[in-house]
Amino acid sequence: MAELNIFVFILLYLINSAVGSGILCEIGFCQKFVNDGGCSQPAADCSINNATHTGMWLPSPTLCNCCEYCLPFYGREQPCSLGGTGTGTNIGRCTDGYTCERHEDGGSYCQRMDTECHRAQDSYDQRSALGQVGVLEERPLCDGKGQYAHISCTPTQTCFCQTEHGERIFGEAPNLGAGMPEKMRCGCSMLYHKITTTISPGVPEPVTTPRCTSDGNFHPIQCVGNTCYCVDIITGRFLDGAERSVNLTEEPITKMVCYDRDLDNYPEQSEGDPPYKFTTSCYENIVEVSSWIQQSIEDGYNMEYHNSLPECLPDGSSGRIALLGNGTKICVDERGQPIKDYSAAPGTPEFDNMDCKCALTSHIMTSNELPVCCRNGNFRRIQCRRGVCWCVDAEGRQQGGESESIMTLACFNVAWRDC
Repeated sequence: MAELNIFVFILLYLINSAVGSGILCEIGFCQKFVNDGGCSQPAADCSINNATHTGMWLPSPTLCNCCEYCLPFYGREQPCSLGGTGTGTNIGRCTDGYTCERHEDGGSYCQRMDTECHRAQDSYDQRSALGQVGVLEERPLCDGKGQYAHISCTPTQTCFCQTEHGERIFGEAPNLGAGMPEKMRCGCSMLYHKITTTISPGVPEPVTTPRCTSDGNFHPIQCVGNTCYCVDIITGRFLDGAERSVNLTEEPITKMVCYDRDLDNYPEQSEGDPPYKFTTSCYENIVEVSSWIQQSIEDGYNMEYHNSLPECLPDGSSGRIALLGNGTKICVDERGQPIKDYSAAPGTPEFDNMDCKCALTSHIMTSNELPVCCRNGNFRRIQCRRGVCWCVDAEGRQQGGESESIMTLACFNVAWRDC
């Protein structure tokens, strides 16, 4: 039953948004409608490109969407309607990051939302005006609801996926400039996070999630049962075409037009004789342990499954920290290979707080100026380059300005080199 529920969940997610619906209109209806009745003039906001006129082109609220329609966006302090009897009718809405609020004069106006992300932006702006912003600090990005945007970027280093609360989640890629928010949408990573935090805790077995690439986007190949499909890496939607799907009982994923060997971290799983697979060692371990649990239930045993099931990252790997036979932790890449000699021995503080974030960032960076990592792969609290030093947080993001004297930094301590 659990497998059926998982199958239905993934199937609905991947194809629901791709199946459109609408009213079929008679050929020539719009031409006759426009000629006979005409279209009203849309608001000018969508056509005027300046700070006081913005909007969004949408299908018109007319039969068959025959006319153009512009939904105006109202800026700060512009009048708006809260809705309700006698309050007027909105022909637009407050722009992204703003909400309609009642004013003491009795009117309603668009005001900037009071959110954690907006407060972080305000703090940045205040420090910037005082000259207290570091050269590698970046103003927080907020979405249209005032929450943290889907990625956070560090100049010259990387961008990583985050939740609306600014919590870092799976997904990291080299920071290639201004286009990163569009290239790295983190849709798969955010879906994985929602599933594992809202659904997985209440069920006895891991819930199957779409597979992601290392940057948090959807892997171009997704499988439901024995059938694999090519999908849009941003939306996860199925792509049409005979060459965009295969039946694993007959063909491997390498036959698909969207197959990219660079994205296949486990090509050995795609080789051999039919029936083929699109899996990983971590996924296989889950299947094996799940079968043990199912067998124990059938045999009348009450097996403690919560402490025995493996956990896989969204890309199907076992994690970025591996445990050696002697109990030592090491940092590994997406293919499970060690990253340099970063390690931590059991029973040490380095072992307990090891996260390998600096090791992983350095591993994927394209720049020659790499951050300095601690022995366990964490970011060293103080980073230095070209004669100046600055403080960073656990994610490697600069905090505060630079200084030529390390001792003047807020994060300085005498053992700063031996992190």
